[in-house]
Amino acid sequence: SDWIQLKSNILKNAENFALAIEQMSDTKLESVFLDKKYGTYRRNIEGMIEHCYYHLGQIVLIRKMINDQP
Repeated sequence: SDWIQLKSNILKNAENFALAIEQMSDTKLESVFLDKKYGTYRRNIEGMIEHCYYHLGQIVLIRKMINDQP
């Protein structure tokens, strides 16, 4: 189903993202991301992770709402 494929893609992309981060040096993580106003790579990576958790929480709430309907 589309839902199963979507979950599979998300997990695959998350694994690829984690592998890419693991290969980054501490120097790279602390370096400027594109422009100084955007902070460091580490700051942006942490922001992306937090943002993903936010959306995961939204998905969980929506699924609960759907499952609780009569």
